[in-house]
Amino acid sequence: MYDPLNDNELPKAAPRASYWAGHPVKWPASLNQLPKTTDALVIGGGYTGLNAAIELRAQGREVTVIDAEQLAWGCSSRNAGFVMKSTGRLGLKHWHDSFGEDVGYAMANEHQLALERIRAHVKHCPDQCDLREGGYVKLAHNKGAVKALSAQYQFLRSIQQPVTWLDKQQVADTIKTQHGFAGLKFDDCFAINPVKLAASVARQAHQAGAQLIEHCAATAMHRSDEGWRVNTARGEIVARDVLFATNAYTTQKLFPDLAQRNLPVVSSVIVTPPLSRAQLDATGLKDDYAYMDTRVLKYYFRLLPDGRLLFGGRGAIRGAHAESPRYAKRLLAALHASFPALKDITHWDDFWSGWVSVSLDDYPRIMQLDNNVFASMGYCGAGVSFSALAGKRLAEKACGLPLPALPYYQSNLKPFPFAGFRRVGQWAFYHYGRLRDMWG
Repeated sequence: MYDPLNDNELPKAAPRASYWAGHPVKWPASLNQLPKTTDALVIGGGYTGLNAAIELRAQGREVTVIDAEQLAWGCSSRNAGFVMKSTGRLGLKHWHDSFGEDVGYAMANEHQLALERIRAHVKHCPDQCDLREGGYVKLAHNKGAVKALSAQYQFLRSIQQPVTWLDKQQVADTIKTQHGFAGLKFDDCFAINPVKLAASVARQAHQAGAQLIEHCAATAMHRSDEGWRVNTARGEIVARDVLFATNAYTTQKLFPDLAQRNLPVVSSVIVTPPLSRAQLDATGLKDDYAYMDTRVLKYYFRLLPDGRLLFGGRGAIRGAHAESPRYAKRLLAALHASFPALKDITHWDDFWSGWVSVSLDDYPRIMQLDNNVFASMGYCGAGVSFSALAGKRLAEKACGLPLPALPYYQSNLKPFPFAGFRRVGQWAFYHYGRLRDMWG
């Protein structure tokens, strides 16, 4: 699999390989020819880039969006479709305690805006992107995790967030898992088909007048009197502004100062064959809910509308190993440990991996890196809802408009120290996480 820390370009004819790719989706037409010039060039045709294009057009800007592969080929078609009011790895309590009550409430409002933006996109899809409204449940995976989860619930209730506490019995009444000692349910969160969402946003960007060009990898960029000259697989384009919306898929070569500000981490997913009626009854699984646990190295899962179980977690450290079946087997073993009633499931129908962008200080930024160069990065695996709003904020920043006075928008991502050794640090953290999850 393509590895942004080791590869300067994607493999030829890289497949759009995930369970979601098997669903019929209407994509807008892609241009065959790259224009010579554009006012704003957006690199990356996923949620962030397409939302940036919509906002740039609303501001009257000429926009060209290029993607090295198909639109939404990266994070936007490889995620599990969890739409949550969060991003990064820091909760609202962190922002409340670190920056004060006003910032805490403002962060909550920003996440609410992101959720509402997704709902607006869903309405543009004829089948509502297979929306499932039951909520998102965070499960305490052992007894020791209950206290911290309960404290999170109490705090969220104190700031009027729509959450529900589920004790062990209430969890058992909902789902029959070995790792459900309590649950924190986020009542207004939901799940969708992520590719249908991406296609909906792409159609809106196209209708707004954005030029969308696939299979057009950016390979080099240089300053010019007009702004930036960007070399691509389809020729050169001159742009006044360049907006990076590549998140974890950013190569080391194109703009090295940006690539050093994130750690690409593999997340892997399996999808089972359809569960039988007996298996559904034995597990209590329903497709209304999306679940994630409290482990350091988290597992996440949801029953899909066609009765299959999606189950995901951390995968390989290097892209070269990501497609090895041993990582699918690990996920299947974790699925069996969570649901002993499913031990007769011995294979998976789909297995894929994707890159998650982890920032040094655990939260994303919308930032300016150079004259007329802007970027959004670092969602830490919680980007389905926030990336939509981040695209809008990125475009606003490129247009010189004021952004909310929030930490996401007030500084740049910090470069990783000893960036060449990021994988070594990741390896050490994984071993620490496994020990914590086993004994903590």
